Amino acid sequence: MIPAPGKTLADLALRIATDLMPALNTEFTQADAGLITGLLLTMAQDYERAVDNRMQDMQEINALFAKLGADVPRHEARQTYLAKAPASYHLDPVTALHGEAFEHLIDVHAWAEEHDATLDAAIWELLRAHSERNKFDLPNM
Repeated sequence: MIPAPGKTLADLALRIATDLMPALNTEFTQADAGLITGLLLTMAQDYERAVDNRMQDMQEINALFAKLGADVPRHEARQTYLAKAPASYHLDPVTALHGEAFEHLIDVHAWAEEHDATLDAAIWELLRAHSERNKFDLPNM
């Protein structure tokens, strides 16, 4: 068991950045190591918050969908989606249901852009909140 996987990934990234990168002898290998370091840091951050962020997204999407009338296309499909819950709180099933939520959101957004400016604006606000929740804080290296 790794008691703090997010911290472990960040520690590995720091080790690459401080110990290994300076010893690399070409700009390409240093840049490659820098890219790997950045990816490890983003994985560390995402690991710590992934399920929570996806669940928050789905709560906001579900609240939006619950307010929509049957006049918005694919109403039955959204209702079927709303009746679902993740099979577990492991990342894969949560991510699968999150993906389904966004598929429906894309459909609603495409319709709203042409038919409902208020709904369109509400979806943009939801997407801004999603982006803020999921942004990465990376140190300058």
